Amino acid sequence: MVRRGGANSDWGVENLQDKVLRYRPDCVLIEFSINDAVAVRRTTIEHARSNLNQMIDRILQKSPACEIIPMVMNPVFGYGKAKRPNLAAYDQNYRQVAQERGFQLIDQGPAWNALLTEDAKRFLFCIPDTVHPLRAGGLEVSTQVMIEALGLKPGIPQKNKSEPCFDYLCRMMDKDKNRVVNQDEFDAYWKSKFDESDSDKNGKLSKKELLADPLFEQLDEDKSNSISLEEYLAPIAPHFSRHDNNNDGLLKKGEIWN
Repeated sequence: MVRRGGANSDWGVENLQDKVLRYRPDCVLIEFSINDAVAVRRTTIEHARSNLNQMIDRILQKSPACEIIPMVMNPVFGYGKAKRPNLAAYDQNYRQVAQERGFQLIDQGPAWNALLTEDAKRFLFCIPDTVHPLRAGGLEVSTQVMIEALGLKPGIPQKNKSEPCFDYLCRMMDKDKNRVVNQDEFDAYWKSKFDESDSDKNGKLSKKELLADPLFEQLDEDKSNSISLEEYLAPIAPHFSRHDNNNDGLLKKGEIWN
């Protein structure tokens, strides 16, 4: 698997030879729409589509029998969606190219949207930073979509205990860089995520700021037509207790950074 945090399809085109083609793969999954859609990058929909087709053409030129599977990831919300105001169009590129070229498409969207509708608080627990699913979401949603789409046997993915996304977030929380995260650091980090979505800086989130109506409706338990910091953090808070195995109020080696 080749992955690069924050990489868009320009990076994919530039690194295709070294990261993919030299290995002559039998199957390649391609997904860059969620990063191509970041508005400040000024990657147009047409340019993103051209990059996708260019990567496909180069892979098939090198390995004509290679199976290519375009993929669409989870929906985003809040600050993550505000940065990607036209994400749906970039995702649609992948659906259209897959259809036009007769490729299988793996679309994570329907399963994630179903979770958002049925249990929005669980959805927030699984994607607390507004963009990246943590391990729980990977196991419950993404892995299941992949298994079904590829016709694989389920296996026991739970046996792998690694949590690279949560470990990365903990490095962001660890302000004094002592490889220990205390409750204050944990709370401060998630308040900063709340503040990013709070575009008018009034200490609460409106529907227009949260950008996920089912999530707004379920979080707004007091029906105040706004989401307070406390309401927002309630589904995220269990991440601390579930990792604090010895209940000492600290997340440290063995609990994170395995």
